Amino acid sequence: MNEWHVMRVPDPGRWGTLPPEGFWGVQDLPAAVARIGLRPGDPVLVAPDGTVDRDLLDFVRSHEFRNLERETKRNYTTDIRPLLTLLSSRGVPWRRATRQDLADYRHWRCRAAENPGRIGGTKWDREASAFTKLFRWAKVYPLPVDVSRREDRAADAVSSRVLWLRHHSARPAGKPWCFRRAPRRSAPTGQG
Repeated sequence: MNEWHVMRVPDPGRWGTLPPEGFWGVQDLPAAVARIGLRPGDPVLVAPDGTVDRDLLDFVRSHEFRNLERETKRNYTTDIRPLLTLLSSRGVPWRRATRQDLADYRHWRCRAAENPGRIGGTKWDREASAFTKLFRWAKVYPLPVDVSRREDRAADAVSSRVLWLRHHSARPAGKPWCFRRAPRRSAPTGQG
């Protein structure tokens, strides 16, 4: 199966040695990349045939994507890439993805016994967030996936808020008499 790839714009001084005759017909690749508005660390999604989808490039340069943290951009494009590969293998342009396409993809990613790299709910929710951001930006309606819909989120996902609450509402070890909120309200007693 031919796969999509993610390339990243290198940081200044990290381009390596470029051939004097140019690269892909471009004499000064760093300047050309800067001219089209890409910044260091920006991802470029490359189709199986080696072309760059102009709409996906516009998404990467969009206000919605550009304002994400660098690591979030990396994670989102890493998450979007396998979906693009699946859609391409089915002959479905990404802008024409349906709810059924995403349901099939979710089944494969999370539950299919044939998939040795199944993912859990928290990872699915991150992927669904990336897909939702892409499809909303592209104005694909009806949205094939939408993290604001309960059925598109994983039931077994644990949010960072839940983890924080679990940590902060636990009773201190060795103080079974201590109510959950008491440590924040009481003065030190010298017992522990």
